[in-house]
Amino acid sequence: MAAPHLAAPRTEFTAEGIHLGAMAGTLDLVQRAPTGLQTRAGAPWLDPVPLPELSSYGFSLRYQEHWGVQLRLERGRLDVLVPSSDADPIDIRLPGRAVVVEPGESVRLVLED
Repeated sequence: MAAPHLAAPRTEFTAEGIHLGAMAGTLDLVQRAPTGLQTRAGAPWLDPVPLPELSSYGFSLRYQEHWGVQLRLERGRLDVLVPSSDADPIDIRLPGRAVVVEPGESVRLVLED
């Protein structure tokens, strides 16, 4: 016997699906836009924009085998924390520079205005 939600007409889930899709798109935009986050050439590239309206902004993400990589953007700086693991280091790219962050380490990057 099919579960009740599987037997329901598909139209009942259309509004929920649209809502979830909109929320996922909003979350993606909110996470990537202020940090300029992109993945290119096997590395996360960051090009943060100044956030005069926010004192700080941060979130966690999964990058390759790393779960819970933390990014925190504050005025004039970006903190990156890579949780301990057996995975390879992460090569973080910013305009004009690159840093390698080993698992279990963090780095504070001073940002140019």
